[in-house]
Amino acid sequence: MRTRSEQKRREIVAAAASLFVEQGYERTSMSAISERVGGSKATLYGYFESKEELLRAVLADSVAEETERLMHEFPANEAIRTGLIRLGERYLMDRLGPLPITSIRIVATQPESTGLGADFYANALRPAWQWFADRIGALMEEGRLRRADPWVAAMHWKGLHEGELFEKRLLGASTSPDPSEIRRVVADAADAFLRIYEPAPAAG
Repeated sequence: MRTRSEQKRREIVAAAASLFVEQGYERTSMSAISERVGGSKATLYGYFESKEELLRAVLADSVAEETERLMHEFPANEAIRTGLIRLGERYLMDRLGPLPITSIRIVATQPESTGLGADFYANALRPAWQWFADRIGALMEEGRLRRADPWVAAMHWKGLHEGELFEKRLLGASTSPDPSEIRRVVADAADAFLRIYEPAPAAG
C-alpha cells in the first residue's frame, strides 16, 4: 500500500511531466507545478529541492514505467516473430509519445556540464536496455535466437525500430504515432532482426 508521501510525490511528478510537455521545461515554474498539484510551494520544495531535481525524477520514473509495460510484452512461449512484433508496437507507441519525446528534447538542450544527460543515460536508459539485452541473451541460451553479443543485438533491435520514425517525431516532422505506419515498420524490423539472429536450421 502506498504511503501518503509516496502518493503525493507521484502526483507532483505527474503534474511536472504534463507541464513539461505542455509548456516546455524552461517555461515551467515551480509555482505552476504547485498550482497544478493543488498545494503550496513549500510542500513542493519539501519533496524536491529544485526544478532540475524534479526533472530527474520525471525522467527516471517515465523510463521505469515504460520498461515495466514492455516487460509484459516480451515474447515468452509464442512464436518469436509474433512476440517481437507485439513488443515493437508497444515500444514505438510509447517511444513516440509526448512525454518520451519531450524528455529527449529537454535533456538534449541542457548544458553537458550539468551531468543531466550522462545521469539519465547511466541511471535510466542504460539499465532499461540492459534488461532487454538480458532477455535477448536468455532467448539465445534457449536456442531460440542465434548466439551473439546480447547487447549488440538489443541495439540492432532498437535501431531497426527507431531508424525511420524517431527522428521525424523528435524534430516535429510528424506529430503523433500513426498505428498503420508503426505496424509496417515493426513487421519489417522483426523480419530484419530475425534474418540476423534466427538460429541456423539443424543439419541433417
